[in-house]
Amino acid sequence: MGNLTTTTARNERSNRVSVFVTLLMSYLVVLLIPVIVFWGLYTQIERIMIENANNSNMALIEQAKQVVDSRLDEMHLISRNITSHPRLDALLKAGSPQTGAEHYNYYTFMQEMQRYRNSSSFITDFYVYLDESDTVLSPTLKTTSSVLFSDIYGYESLTFQQYQADILRGVHFNRYLPVTEVGKGLNQKRMLTYMQTLPFGEKNNPKGALVMLIDERQITGLLEEIVKTNNGTISIKDASGQVILRAGETGVSNVGKAEDKQAVMTVSSRSARSGWEYVSVVPEKVFMEKVNMVKRMAAGVLGICLAAGVAACAYMTYRAYYPLRDIIRFIRQSHPVKEGKVRNEYDFIKSTMADSFGKQTEMKEQLSRQTPVIRSNFLQRLLKGNVDAADMSEHALEFMGISFPFPGFAVALIELRDASGFIHNERESEWALIRFVTGKVAEEIHPFTAYSVDLEKNQVAMILNMPEPLQDKAGELYDWAEQVKLVIEQRFKSEITIAISDIRSDLGCLASGYTQSLKALEYSIFTAYKPILFYDEMKQKTGVYYDFPIETEIQLINAMKSGDTDKAQDIIQSLYHNNFSGQSISPELGRLMFANLLSTMFKLLNALNLKYEDVFGQAGKSIEDITEGSTVEELYREVKWMFGQVCLYVRDQRGDSSSQLLDKIKSYIAEHHDDAMISLASIAEQFDITPPYLSAFFKKNSGTNLTDYLAKIRIERSKEMMRDAKNTISHIARSVGYTSDVGFIRVFKKYEGITPGKYKETLHSLSSTLRNDHLNS
Repeated sequence: MGNLTTTTARNERSNRVSVFVTLLMSYLVVLLIPVIVFWGLYTQIERIMIENANNSNMALIEQAKQVVDSRLDEMHLISRNITSHPRLDALLKAGSPQTGAEHYNYYTFMQEMQRYRNSSSFITDFYVYLDESDTVLSPTLKTTSSVLFSDIYGYESLTFQQYQADILRGVHFNRYLPVTEVGKGLNQKRMLTYMQTLPFGEKNNPKGALVMLIDERQITGLLEEIVKTNNGTISIKDASGQVILRAGETGVSNVGKAEDKQAVMTVSSRSARSGWEYVSVVPEKVFMEKVNMVKRMAAGVLGICLAAGVAACAYMTYRAYYPLRDIIRFIRQSHPVKEGKVRNEYDFIKSTMADSFGKQTEMKEQLSRQTPVIRSNFLQRLLKGNVDAADMSEHALEFMGISFPFPGFAVALIELRDASGFIHNERESEWALIRFVTGKVAEEIHPFTAYSVDLEKNQVAMILNMPEPLQDKAGELYDWAEQVKLVIEQRFKSEITIAISDIRSDLGCLASGYTQSLKALEYSIFTAYKPILFYDEMKQKTGVYYDFPIETEIQLINAMKSGDTDKAQDIIQSLYHNNFSGQSISPELGRLMFANLLSTMFKLLNALNLKYEDVFGQAGKSIEDITEGSTVEELYREVKWMFGQVCLYVRDQRGDSSSQLLDKIKSYIAEHHDDAMISLASIAEQFDITPPYLSAFFKKNSGTNLTDYLAKIRIERSKEMMRDAKNTISHIARSVGYTSDVGFIRVFKKYEGITPGKYKETLHSLSSTLRNDHLNS
């Protein structure tokens, strides 16, 4: 009922939206008309503001052009005065060396140049180059072109040859060189270079040049206020289109985009007097700042108006929808129906009537869909003996789709041993699918009437109904099982085992048949793999005893006590072959034999005062997990491994005590090696063991004889004493435990290959050599 209410409420919201949205959209369309008009007006306003910004920027450019042109006029006036000076022609023709009169002309011309320089602060400096005499005259000095380039006004970007060819001897007419570094050391400045060929207007054979230098700051200072106003750049190009100067932000260029990819506005104006072009590049964020502010204000006002308009539309829509909602709610309360896909509430009212007429048909279909579940539940109870066969009627069986037309019955259990070829993720849905497929395949294969029942995760039970005579059906059952196995393995890549009970002629015997098939399936773990098992064959082949004599148990206990893993596992392997290779025993006897083996292991653990956790740890398997192995091979491997672990544990425990005793013996020898009376017998007496046992024990656990070990300890100690040249061989022999020099020398030469005296001599000779080498270095 709760699910029906939730579904009804969800469908109610879904249906309400259809008509509600239709009404709401009608109001919103009316609301959008003034919004569209407002947007059109705003677009026109934005365009006008951008045009105003462009006009303002152009006015700034014109202002900059007029300011710079006025200063350039000063420079051009000075240039005309110099190029038309009456003494200039004589100076251009004078060669080298000069006469006194010529020197006077130089001096007079330099004074005139100084007067011109003082008349304008715009020009930083200027000079006249006389090619005939290779002389350079400026208001303050007379020098040569090489000295001027190397010491005063050199260009970083030009060599002296390029300087002579391009600037001093080139043909120029009001030509400008772009701003670059000019000068040397601390006097280096960024300057604009103006060049004019002398005599004025000469194109073929220039005899000199007038060069004027203008500090970049003289022009950028004039443009500074304009640049600050628009936060952009102003680039100046000469008549040839070459950029000779740029002022303003370095991050903005004149290519229409800023270096950070922001939009820019570009305007330009060309001077009629100088031929220069002034290009202004202003970031969009500058001239659009006010536009964006107006845009934000307009968007805010529009948003508020839209929110208020949408709220008003929603309220009016709700008022119009309210009566229809009450009608739909009344229909649902008085006649609940399961809604389908409807266009709107009006369509819902129409579908309600159609749904009422189809209720009865739907209930029948639902009952039909539940029939497989009811049948599966009935067959499970029938197999487990929870249904009285006398109470079953043909009508009840027919309702569940069950028919048993023949008198014979048998139960087959199908176990999915390996379904990895079909199942990939071990999901329950995949297991349910393979069980369904297996059951359907078994039902469809003739000649029997069969019904499948899902049991465990990997088991499907089949109720087989067969005609008489029942005595001849064993072969047909085997053929049926073979076909089922073949189809499942080939088409669905799964390995199965089929266990079949005896054939009975009573429907009430299905519970005992189910028990028989379970026993037959359990028996499969104590045999070589057989895909098809009959309960009747199992009864005939199983023995009533297993082979585990008391003598074998004693041998097994002794092997474990001694830690002999190989022997213990050989005994278990022999028991396995004696019981399972030559004869067949029942599953109960097989499990009992492995339980007996485990009992023997626990007897030994108890005798040795060991706990199960000491050997296998807290993570070891429980006895229930061990005895419930799916196959006899798994039980065999598990028990064999456990006996091996016990043997390893016993051997390790014994090894720990041996290691402790060996460490004590070595410590004793290290402390008493200088005792001349120490011997195998005295050491054995110290540890309360016999000399033969001590010798054999030390050799087995250390890998060397005790006598050799003692001798090596004494030799190592003697080598340490030989480092002191004052120690004699006799003194060293007595100090390490020898009563005479002869015995010490003999043992030392045996192990080291040379006598102790020779070793000592070599040791000190080598030390002296190394010491001398160190002093010399």
